Amino acid sequence: MRMSSLPSFDGCEVTEKVTAGPIVEIYRATQVPLGRKVTIKALAASIVPSSPFAAALEREARLLGQLNHPHVIGLYDFVRKGDRLWLVLEAIDGWSLAELMQRAKHFSHPTAAAIARFVAYGLAHAHARGIVHRDVRPANVTLTKAGGVKLTDFSVASDERLPTAPELLDGSGGQQSLAYASPEQVLGEPPDPRSDLFSLGVLLYELIAGKTPFGSGDDPAATLRIRNEQPPPLGRYAPDLAPTLERVVQRCLQKMPAHRYQSADELGAALDAALADMGVVNPRDAVLEALSGLGLAVKPSSPVITERVPRRPGPSLAMVAAVLLGFSALLGAGGGAIELWARHAGAANGESGPSGRLELVPATPGYLRVVAQPWAHVIVDGEAFDTTPFARAIPLSPGTHYIRLEHPQAPTERRTIELAAGETILLDVSMKVRRPEGLSRESALSSAAPVDSSP
Repeated sequence: MRMSSLPSFDGCEVTEKVTAGPIVEIYRATQVPLGRKVTIKALAASIVPSSPFAAALEREARLLGQLNHPHVIGLYDFVRKGDRLWLVLEAIDGWSLAELMQRAKHFSHPTAAAIARFVAYGLAHAHARGIVHRDVRPANVTLTKAGGVKLTDFSVASDERLPTAPELLDGSGGQQSLAYASPEQVLGEPPDPRSDLFSLGVLLYELIAGKTPFGSGDDPAATLRIRNEQPPPLGRYAPDLAPTLERVVQRCLQKMPAHRYQSADELGAALDAALADMGVVNPRDAVLEALSGLGLAVKPSSPVITERVPRRPGPSLAMVAAVLLGFSALLGAGGGAIELWARHAGAANGESGPSGRLELVPATPGYLRVVAQPWAHVIVDGEAFDTTPFARAIPLSPGTHYIRLEHPQAPTERRTIELAAGETILLDVSMKVRRPEGLSRESALSSAAPVDSSP
């Protein structure tokens, strides 16, 4: 568009028109005399200042005015002049996640976790100030050329201290947003910060799998699936997905808000743990690596580890006690006996023996697989091994083993198995999860969810 046809805004020199919707228009500009690049979000000329949409734009400014966080778009100014109304926003040098997902159908697991992690901490900042975003989706997440992540567009955000805004300030039609809506949003329940965590879980699922878990927003059955169906297992699309990251997605997508993470800070910490489990030290580098792969940024100097770093469980108290008792007995048996015992102990702990062979599993193991819904900690012979519903195959020596499945809101399930060499035993268990009581605002969700043990 020619400069002469661009509108003027006090204190800003417009350089480009970005979008022109029926309600708002977006421009790139330079704030003078500071020389600072900014984005102008202005009410369209056809909308009168007494319109509810004008009030909604002012409301968005009031919400953003409460926020100041590196992962939330910044507000510099709000101007009302005659019949005109506009916001002066931080200019973000980058691309929306929606744009990037048109280039790359899905992202590496560290990149997906890093993006979600930044958004989670941006949401935590907003939630701490009583603001629920209500529209977390790829179009409202922007990645910067420097590897930063910004949560944008608070036009339909809620704050109980302010009047409700019209749903469609941008005039987009809102169909895409339905794919990311939480069950309580579908049912018209009051806004809840945990709804944003569900939406972020949908976004994280999509970044990994290349598709949303419940269908597209224009699918009439999508809202029914959101309310009543579990998402397809992520392992179907990403068989090498780290279990820690898979469990994060599963918990975000629980139907009942009480079964999700209870705060965005808690979700951010879980994503930090998942990134550490994948060997990622700097989440920003994971974002930069994805942009570099698309030819949009310089590759980080240090490579991002994309393979999960397995963690071997530490010794149990029983094992430590046995070692101490064994060592005491060997003190009287002479140095030779101690040397033989040390070699055996070293081999059992995965250290090289005289032959250099690593004895990590029994020579002729059997295998145990456990699937428990909605999830459970798997404890075998007193040792914690994994957490379901997608537990790894556990190699065990042939013989009798005692299995315990634990969930904080369900009775402990116990099983005894007889395992032969080369045999694989599958335990498929439904944990009898107790529903929280006294949550009247979730009563509609209880009736909408399937009547089984899955929350």
